[in-house]
Amino acid sequence: MKKVIAIAVVALLIVVAAFAYLRITDSMQPQRNHPSIVNTSTLGALPQKDASGIDTSHLEEGVTPPTNKWFSGLALQKEPKPVFPLPQSFLAKEDSFELGLPVVDTTAKTIFGAHRPDVQVVVKDATSYKVSRYDELTVDLTYYNNKEPLGTLTLTAGSPLMFFVATQKTSLSVSTTEKPSVENNAAKIKLPTATTHIAAFENASVTASTSEVTATIPAEGFVTLYQLPNSSKDVLSAVAGNRVTGSDVEFAQADETYETSLSLHTANSKPTALGLLPHHTSKQKTTSALQYETIYGPSKVSLDNNFRFTTPVINSLESLDVSTLSAADKDLLVTTLRRDINATTFAAEDSYFGGKGLYRAAQLLELAHQLDETQIAASIQQKLRREMVAWLSISPREKKSFYYDTRVNGIVGQTIAFGSEEFNDHHFHYGYFIYAASVLAKYDADFLNQHKDMINLLVADIANYNKDETLPLRRSFDPYTGHSWASGSSPFGDGNNQESSSEAINAWVGVNLWASQTKNSALKEQASWMLSNEVASTAAYWMNFDTTQPAYDGYEHEVVSLNWGGKRDYGTFFSAEPNAMLGILLIPMSPTTIYQSAYGDRIARHVEEALPTMDTKAQFADYILMYSALGGTTDQLDIAKDMPDETIDGANSRSYLYAWIMSRK
Repeated sequence: MKKVIAIAVVALLIVVAAFAYLRITDSMQPQRNHPSIVNTSTLGALPQKDASGIDTSHLEEGVTPPTNKWFSGLALQKEPKPVFPLPQSFLAKEDSFELGLPVVDTTAKTIFGAHRPDVQVVVKDATSYKVSRYDELTVDLTYYNNKEPLGTLTLTAGSPLMFFVATQKTSLSVSTTEKPSVENNAAKIKLPTATTHIAAFENASVTASTSEVTATIPAEGFVTLYQLPNSSKDVLSAVAGNRVTGSDVEFAQADETYETSLSLHTANSKPTALGLLPHHTSKQKTTSALQYETIYGPSKVSLDNNFRFTTPVINSLESLDVSTLSAADKDLLVTTLRRDINATTFAAEDSYFGGKGLYRAAQLLELAHQLDETQIAASIQQKLRREMVAWLSISPREKKSFYYDTRVNGIVGQTIAFGSEEFNDHHFHYGYFIYAASVLAKYDADFLNQHKDMINLLVADIANYNKDETLPLRRSFDPYTGHSWASGSSPFGDGNNQESSSEAINAWVGVNLWASQTKNSALKEQASWMLSNEVASTAAYWMNFDTTQPAYDGYEHEVVSLNWGGKRDYGTFFSAEPNAMLGILLIPMSPTTIYQSAYGDRIARHVEEALPTMDTKAQFADYILMYSALGGTTDQLDIAKDMPDETIDGANSRSYLYAWIMSRK
């Protein structure tokens, strides 16, 4: 009897597990079209310019310029730059391409993984290449002899496999100083740190001399290239013949986690390979013994078509909790709030500092409502609305306004900042606008009704949830790395980069709050997923990384303030001071930022490294002081009272500084 009951219980558990899996699978958000947030009339009314200066000579006609991607440097530079699909590095040339397996080299301030030209693969008779197709994980480069296509190379983020499929009969050749070997229609070139494999399929063939490997490829035949650490067993040969043709990304919430599904499509529907990085919390059952060491930590290769990982859900918070303030704290806060609101002006004309000013005012408005100060709430709401409407008005002459870039397909502020005309940092800039608009819309229905379409365009510029529209799908967000890329055209030898992961997080909080105000459930789901992933990647690679991993051996700092495709730096673009290294990862500390409490004891180490004496005149001292309050100390309010007004950042205010600290008591 006990045996029967046990069997029944096991069967029930299996059914429950299967139901849970089906529920997640059925609720996955695929790349399907949702109601468009791109109003073509509003878009068409914007002034139009071709002002980016971005080179598009390596794009096929009709291909939307892939700004803010891991591969932007090969697509949007006249002289291509290295890119880092991980674990390999890659450099496109007009008649060839280089691939290499970077060696991790860690110093006190930098973790290097620079491009290595281990092999150069020459495409016979090629005179140029163009990006002919891409999606969120894969990109195709078609090589030409003048205008005749020769074949197409496919790269995949996270995969060690690269595929060259011939359009017409052609050949690839690799010169080498090491004698290659050939077996089973596949060549191997063993170099000091890695072995390059070149395998032929679909009637293609590989031959070798003492100094060269040649792959002869008929039309529709293909060659697969990959590299292995010399000490590794070749598990990739089993999937090398399964050519990747594209990808899909899906996601779904299940209780307190998001599950992300990265699907790689192959021509024969058989498995391929993808490396899982430290932030990929996965129960993937197809993980092989193969592991690559990368600058981000170990990449554990899984052989499958569908790669799933989970991320804890981060909820967007609208306001600080000031409901339990003492009478003295509340009096101080209200007095300070009145002074801040009365002094509020909007001088900045560019989309970064202008956006920060709007965000600051929005937080003041929210605080005034939380404290039931209706009179001063009305005052700051009027100021915020006037400034926001000025920005959203369509005018080719106003400095505080936007235009549509016809070359790159995007929205740009008329007054540029930090290369915004080159599509740098758009998610940082527009996150502030979208956040401010969300707060204003919460209290001003007329504003929402009158200006929804223009704010939606800013949302779509950085976080469109539809493919095949004028504004691209999720412009800056990388679902493989779980974070965004800040450079538009990536004119760097180290790949793309992102510095202020906190401002990226702020963008997705803003989109989430805007989706709530516009009752767009699909947009809200996407924003929540992007937010949760950006937070997880920020912890894994910027602020709370596992220092026991080999990549950090010799690294002497508590944060990595600037991450690239090919290196990771304790540095910023604007300052060499330790307070800048931490501060740029905190700004602007919206209420949602309380998630950083999970960093625990590391908070004190961050603060000690960045600002050991809590110098109230240092840049970002306001944010570092607020951050320290998450660690449980109690003297922050006294320090804040002594902080000069000039220290307080343009996205912050003394009122919000006090309110944050008071709410953490």
